[in-house]
Amino acid sequence: MSMEVDYGDLPINKPEQDMFGIDGFVQSLARSVMNMRSPHGVVIALNGPWGSGKSSAINLLKHHLSDATTADEIEVVDFNPWWFRGEEALVLAFFRELYSVTKQSLGDKAKKLLPKIGARLLTAGGAVAPVADAAGASGAGAIASGVMGWLSDMIEDGESVEKLHRELSEALAAQSKRFVVLIDDIDRLAPEEALAMFRLVKSVGRLPNVIYILSFDRELAERVVTERFPSEGPHYLEKIVQAAFELPAPIEQDVHRILIANIDALVGGIGEDELLNVMNMFHAAVAPEIKTPRDAARYINALTITWPAVENEVELGDFIAIEAFRLFQPSIYRAIRDNQALVCEGGRERYDRDKGGEHLDAVLLSKVADKQRYRDALVRLFPKLDAIWGSTIHSGSGFEKCRRIASARHFQTYFRMSIDPDTVSRKDLNRILDNPADVALVSAILKDALKEVRRDGSTRTVGWLEGLNAHAEEIPLETAEPFLRGVFAVADDINVDSDRARGWSIGNNALRIHWLLRSLLLKRTTLEERSAILLSAAHAAQLAWLGSFTASAWEDHHPREDKSREPEEKCLLTEADAVVARELFITRIRARAADGSLIDVPDLMRTLYLWMHFLDDNAEIRECMDLWIEEDEWLVKLAEELTTESWGQSSGDLVAIRSDKASVGSLDEIMDSARFRSNLTALLNRIDAGSDEHQKVDRFLKAWAYRDVHGDW
Repeated sequence: MSMEVDYGDLPINKPEQDMFGIDGFVQSLARSVMNMRSPHGVVIALNGPWGSGKSSAINLLKHHLSDATTADEIEVVDFNPWWFRGEEALVLAFFRELYSVTKQSLGDKAKKLLPKIGARLLTAGGAVAPVADAAGASGAGAIASGVMGWLSDMIEDGESVEKLHRELSEALAAQSKRFVVLIDDIDRLAPEEALAMFRLVKSVGRLPNVIYILSFDRELAERVVTERFPSEGPHYLEKIVQAAFELPAPIEQDVHRILIANIDALVGGIGEDELLNVMNMFHAAVAPEIKTPRDAARYINALTITWPAVENEVELGDFIAIEAFRLFQPSIYRAIRDNQALVCEGGRERYDRDKGGEHLDAVLLSKVADKQRYRDALVRLFPKLDAIWGSTIHSGSGFEKCRRIASARHFQTYFRMSIDPDTVSRKDLNRILDNPADVALVSAILKDALKEVRRDGSTRTVGWLEGLNAHAEEIPLETAEPFLRGVFAVADDINVDSDRARGWSIGNNALRIHWLLRSLLLKRTTLEERSAILLSAAHAAQLAWLGSFTASAWEDHHPREDKSREPEEKCLLTEADAVVARELFITRIRARAADGSLIDVPDLMRTLYLWMHFLDDNAEIRECMDLWIEEDEWLVKLAEELTTESWGQSSGDLVAIRSDKASVGSLDEIMDSARFRSNLTALLNRIDAGSDEHQKVDRFLKAWAYRDVHGDW
């Protein structure tokens, strides 16, 4: 995944900027605000810790309220209390902001009600500290001379706060517009200022058609309130807030994925030779420290400053680990920096093996609780420590060459600068579940989903197949045949490489279709019933999928030597229908071979092997292959098809790495492999070295050569 590095820590403004899945929650909140009937001073709290994205949520809420705002149904009062200092200034600013947006909706007489209430509260100290007197206070807490000028002509004798509040309530209730007051970052205020905001909302909160949305860290706010009002504690806020919501925490994998992409962009691409150590160090030392988007922003911002100073002088994986310690675990960072001889290869300090573990804990990890986790990370950085914390003594070979932090020569260089959006919703699934017999609709939805790329690089088609598999039993049996016909009709088109599982996982979209049809039919039909359904749908199937499906159905009755026949309840087709499916596949593939379109079939090699498998001998396919391996287009296609990926993970590694593999073990059964290899070599020497075709052929031949030496590993 490639992406532009974002060095800032600014909140987002639009849904398309949401990388952490909070927009769905905010949309729901916006709908609630717009659909709330006759709100009467409703106070909603949006809670979340520092850095969790509360300001982004507020901005997204404004975005989703924009249509109602344009339609003059809602007026947003956006109040940022941290722009002001002092309790009186906060109260005054709040009333001026509220007055500026409500005055157009209120009658002439009612326009002055808000300023009057504000004046009364200020002069009486009702919204701020009880002892404050805005008109006569002096010193640092006093309102500056002239500030009350805006309110001076608003106060009349006999006007109590209660009377003014009642008149304002009547005025607000009489007009149709509602006002949404957004108060963000209350937890950034000084304790007394935060209390002033809560008291202010409590004082004027119960107003018709007014909704308050306050964002703050609930735990921090409760501590502030408890210190000031120990007898009330959290109950103080409960009297003010009618509904409180926790901002959904970002999915940890999303935060880590975006951080890795930012690191990759920052360093100009992580090299293949360093990728394994980078990912091991990321998972061991960096990922556990990154809890919020702000943590990730803080970390990448630091790297933008420190990395250029040491680029090409340090190993990237080690550097991102030590930077994580510097930012998030400074005690460990300082302990490492100050104890080079203890941690580096070649250091003179030795251990008493019986007391070494306690000694290392005391020196390096004295201020952290989860010592075992940090031991694991430090052993990856400094393998020498494994002699005490582990059971294997590592050698120091290669540390200097790779400029690892464990090398005494390079050690000091490291301290020079020191709600799931990918999931297909039930509403979307219902487009198919409500219309499973619409063949064109089923095909179009699955194929169109290829255009939507998910966060992990796969397409949204994966989500559709997985979702349909989970809800397969909701599809009526009488619609199963047209439903499967719609799926089978695009099975080859949607079986794209980007949706293939990586590493130790298994699965591609062809397998997901196999799982889907089994979920749909096996437990709900007799063999004869599902055989009729599947064979009928198979006539609409694309060729590669038809071969895969037919092979599975055929082997139920004609298993390979090491297997037994499947029981009837697990078979897809009757034995007679399996014969029909085999003949259908053979007829179709012969036609594609004859008209020259077979080369366009995805998963071509498996399809060719299935052709051979269904014939009594391989003479027919060898005759075709003898012709095809003389054609450049076929040579490139076959080289690409025969190059597969193999993922391996060495002992102790946290991630698997990819290697190319030449799948040529059975090649002699269908072609003259020596002639094929010779023709490929000749083609490689005559085509442009920078072309895509050259890369595919070269990659395959290198994998084949490696296989010759090391075997089919």
